Amino acid sequence: MSARANPVFWLMWALPGIAVVAGLTTLAIAVQGADRPLPEIYHWEGERLDADFARQRAADLLDVRVTFQAVEGRCVAHLAMTAGDPPALNVLLTHGVDADLDRLIKLPRIARGEYAADCPQPPAGRWRVSIDEPSGAWNVRDAIEGSLVRIELLARDPGARNP
Repeated sequence: MSARANPVFWLMWALPGIAVVAGLTTLAIAVQGADRPLPEIYHWEGERLDADFARQRAADLLDVRVTFQAVEGRCVAHLAMTAGDPPALNVLLTHGVDADLDRLIKLPRIARGEYAADCPQPPAGRWRVSIDEPSGAWNVRDAIEGSLVRIELLARDPGARNP
């Protein structure tokens, strides 16, 4: 039996040959349609994420707990933490569906651990609530489904596993 008539001979050469052709084809596709290189200033996003995680870790170390209430046109926050009270709190409410409902509320301190200001009543829905102090030293946040009549935000280390 000659080599030309033997199917195993052709199989032995065809499989590696197909692999080589497929590899070269993949290389050609990658070279022609490669992703653009990242811009020079791309590193800022990573730096911002690192800073954000650092603020959340700082809140965890300070054992920050905030009770927030939005009732009858008044927003009130009660802050408990191991360090002194900041002069004000920033409350960022981000609606999950309607960006027109997003708002930033500045709550000045009115008493030890208590902050309040007038604010429009947010409707029930999906909310991302983020509370921090003006210097940006710490931050607590949570996702809330429903009403913001009374919610509690606890500091969490972003690197820790949730139970």
